[in-house]
Amino acid sequence: MTKSNRITPSTRIEGITAAHTAVSYRFTEVLRSLDACIAAERPLQRGASDIFAPCFDTALTEAEMGREALLSSLTAVIATTEERTTDRPLRLMAMALKTLLAIECDRDRAHVFGTLLQNVDLLEVQGTHPAVMAVRCVQQRFFRSCALLMSMQDFGGHGPDDDGAFGPALAA
Repeated sequence: MTKSNRITPSTRIEGITAAHTAVSYRFTEVLRSLDACIAAERPLQRGASDIFAPCFDTALTEAEMGREALLSSLTAVIATTEERTTDRPLRLMAMALKTLLAIECDRDRAHVFGTLLQNVDLLEVQGTHPAVMAVRCVQQRFFRSCALLMSMQDFGGHGPDDDGAFGPALAA
């Protein structure tokens, strides 16, 4: 029979740090909330929804709850104190998405989002440390999810019939 003893170092191991900070931990909740918000918004897109269907009210309520959960998780990230240099870009990304969701005019939202996408490199963390590379992967997932959310009609995207944010102007 083999006996195992737990080996513990007598001194602190240099270079080993915790995988998450409070900001990065809360940012993972932003990603979950963002995915849930996208999933809740999908049934409401034109061509996929019928406002007279009995399940429309339920879908609308779920979408509103998804948006509120997303805003709540964004607020939590913004309010959290930074511990590492990689926390600042995550907080700035949360602020950017919260700002996008607060913009009521679809054209303005589309313009601000386009500007944000053109300047993603300013927010991207640099380095080869495993924690930095993990944050960079999180950032890429965040921007892909934001692009998906902003492509929906309610957020200024074209949608299935290619009129999206500009539909009311085209109808007039």
